[in-house]
Formats: sequence, structure tokens, C-alpha cells
Amino acid sequence: MSSLVLGQKGFTLIEVLIVVAIIAILVSIAIPKYASYKKTVYDSAALADLTNFKMALSVYHSDHLQYP
Repeated sequence: MSSLVLGQKGFTLIEVLIVVAIIAILVSIAIPKYASYKKTVYDSAALADLTNFKMALSVYHSDHLQYP
């Protein structure tokens, strides 16, 4: 008796290639969106850092009556 049980079949090469092609298409769509989200996160972090720096300068000025 062969290793395949009666009534069971494996995937054909065409089916596997179609699945791989669909995954490749989805990945090619997702990568540019991920890059755009990454840029947005970096920009938001930079704005937060600038706001914190502005606040630190303001506190320093109020304590020492001059800017560093």
C-alpha cells in the first residue's frame, strides 16, 4: 500500500505557484504602506522631541532669566 491513503490528494504544482504569487502580490502592496507608516512615526517622534526641547528651554529661562 502506498503512503497516500485512498481519497487523499496533495497540492499540485500549479496550486502552490498560484498561492505563492498571491502572497507575493500582497507583500508588494504592504511594503510601501509599511514604509509610509514608519516615516509618519519618525516624524511624530521628532515633533515630540522638539516640543520637549522647547519646554526645557522655557523652564531654564524661567529659572535663570536667560537662555543657555
